[in-house]
Amino acid sequence: MANKEDNNKDISDLLSRQTKAIENIEKYFSPAREEKRFDRLKNVVVKSFSGVAILFTGALGLWELGVYLKETWETRELASNYANVGIELYYKENNSKVAKEFLEKAIELSPDNTDFRFLDAYIDGMASVRKMFNLDRPYTAEELNETYQALAKSVLLEQQNSNSAEPFILKGQIYAALKDNSRAKKSLEEAISKDPLNDFAYMRLGVVEYNSKNTALAKKHLKKSIELNPNNKWAYLWNGIIDSDSKKIESSLEWFEKSLKLDPRFDLAYYNIGWINLKTKPKNYKNAENNFRKAISLNPNYKEAYYGLGMVYGYQNQYNVAESYLRKAVEIDEKFLTGWKWKGIVNYERKEFELALNDFSKALELDPSNSNIFVRRARVFTFMKQFDRAIDDLLLAKKFNDKNPRIHFYLANIYKELKKYEIAINSIDDALKLKKNYPEVISLKGDIYFSQNKNKLAEKNYTLAIDKASYRKERFLIKRAQFFFDTKKYQLALKDFQASRELNKNYSKAWLGEVNSYIKLNNKNGAKKALTEYTKLKPNSKIISSLKSEINELK
Repeated sequence: MANKEDNNKDISDLLSRQTKAIENIEKYFSPAREEKRFDRLKNVVVKSFSGVAILFTGALGLWELGVYLKETWETRELASNYANVGIELYYKENNSKVAKEFLEKAIELSPDNTDFRFLDAYIDGMASVRKMFNLDRPYTAEELNETYQALAKSVLLEQQNSNSAEPFILKGQIYAALKDNSRAKKSLEEAISKDPLNDFAYMRLGVVEYNSKNTALAKKHLKKSIELNPNNKWAYLWNGIIDSDSKKIESSLEWFEKSLKLDPRFDLAYYNIGWINLKTKPKNYKNAENNFRKAISLNPNYKEAYYGLGMVYGYQNQYNVAESYLRKAVEIDEKFLTGWKWKGIVNYERKEFELALNDFSKALELDPSNSNIFVRRARVFTFMKQFDRAIDDLLLAKKFNDKNPRIHFYLANIYKELKKYEIAINSIDDALKLKKNYPEVISLKGDIYFSQNKNKLAEKNYTLAIDKASYRKERFLIKRAQFFFDTKKYQLALKDFQASRELNKNYSKAWLGEVNSYIKLNNKNGAKKALTEYTKLKPNSKIISSLKSEINELK
């Protein structure tokens, strides 16, 4: 009898020790805690206990109890497996939706497990905040409410487990999303004090420091994150982003490649590599497109990657293709401000002015105080000769940002169209006060002086615009060329037209100007050669036949 009592006591002690071991193991669901090592340990403990429990209870004639205990522990193990998969999906794949599904299944199997419930609430809060990051527009009231609900969850999590880092990480994420970097840093530093080995907290602190313009400190925290966890792909990614922003192209690519070695399905890495290829000189459109497409293949709802594809084709002046990708981006997220803005820009370039108006108006619904988009929409109204509406938009833009010289530039354009030359010159002077060497404004001043028959002042300003231009100088050369042509200085006009198409061999207007200049100079061979080049670029141009007739009449 004594032996049986001793045996029962041993079994009870064993049960107690095994239960405590299991509970201790289950507490460590963090990527910085070496999940795999603990998983193996837990499996050994569970299997050992199951076998020992059945052995002892069978020996005592309590087989049914043994089977019950085995099933109970197998259920716990299954729940733990679901939780582990959910955590891995969250930390490694950044998929909070599917991660929550697995955690909810774990809770269903083990409803009393506080660790599972804690993690579920943590991921739920982080998911609420995630979409607030990198928004290109003001928050909606609904989004702000979700953010404050997540903040409330962080407080509840802190009350549930005051020694855990996760509530403070969540709080840090919330403040970072709200661009309150000071409180974000404080919260993440508190998380690190709770868990000095938490690589995720160091990584997020690095991001916050970078957003606070503290690049050196950001790099330091990211380095610490990698030291704690060499498999933290997010730390590698952010190192790449920082170097990319600093125009350190080679090192940024190395960081992105390291992140892809850890996770070949890391869509954010492919996306950032796509932009790297658009930053190089010359732009590598093929590589950029391949990387954006790879990101989309991994994440079909990656609206920013569709926007990237739109930019690839927009930069190449293939606006119809660009518009189709930008349209897809806003179909995925109708509140994607950047998508609407660039769709409007592309439709403006396509001369689809009604569509452009709709796009810019959609963007302004999302951000009614966006000066830049008011300026863009004003340009469309100007081309549609709706000058009053254009002026209204420009004055609103000026109200929101009185330091933008483009506003005065576009106002001057309108006043020139209305032949209000003195007011136009005043607007130009206002623009030049804000940006002294503004070639577009200086060239417009030349146009106004030419309209007033002040040819010396016009030529002076056209020449100054050419001298100050650092981008697409051919635009200003052709303006002076046309001025020379209109003032019958055909040899000077020819020289500028040729200089324009030498800078841009596909500049059809320059080739056309060269044809007309040669005709005026009675140079038949020169006119024929220039017309051949123009025809290659504009084979359906209606003026080709009349130009041929004029050339044939030359001696």
